[in-house]
Amino acid sequence: MEELTYDELRRIHAREKGPTISAIQPDFYEFAGRLLATYDRSNASGMREYNNVLKMLKYIYYRRLEKIVNSSISSFRGVDTPPEMLPRERELYERIVFLVKSDERSVDDVMLCHPDALCEPDEKPPVVENREAFAKVKISKDVDEFVGLNGKTYGPYRVNDEVELPPEEAESLVRMESAVRIRKE
Repeated sequence: MEELTYDELRRIHAREKGPTISAIQPDFYEFAGRLLATYDRSNASGMREYNNVLKMLKYIYYRRLEKIVNSSISSFRGVDTPPEMLPRERELYERIVFLVKSDERSVDDVMLCHPDALCEPDEKPPVVENREAFAKVKISKDVDEFVGLNGKTYGPYRVNDEVELPPEEAESLVRMESAVRIRKE
């Protein structure tokens, strides 16, 4: 991209209305600044055009930010990081993931090492799920995201996905004919 045009900005704006973060040039915001500088703000017409472009740019920024925050939260459920992030957005994403992980550890400390527990501050029990307690199922109908009995979010799953779930959630999907059990090898 040599210069960002109004038409290209409108296309990017339309793409960002979708659910996934779209690919844009790494220097998009620099080009956006140059585009803004081309508008004559000394008259009403130029000012109106400038404000319209600025609104679109702000929408793109905040929509991408929203998707980055949602992706950072989804990363804890095993959802892949969107590759379309700009370097500055990836840095923000990694900082958010770090902060959420730190907060989760703090909450775990409060819950697991409360005053009645036999737990020294430097000997905190690790929060590890017993993989033996999971049941493997093959999804037979699309399943939307849901919250399990343990408070964790699972899904969404698509037909033919093979997933490991806590036994209660796996059994529930089997009863609803949304999954079939897979024998462990």
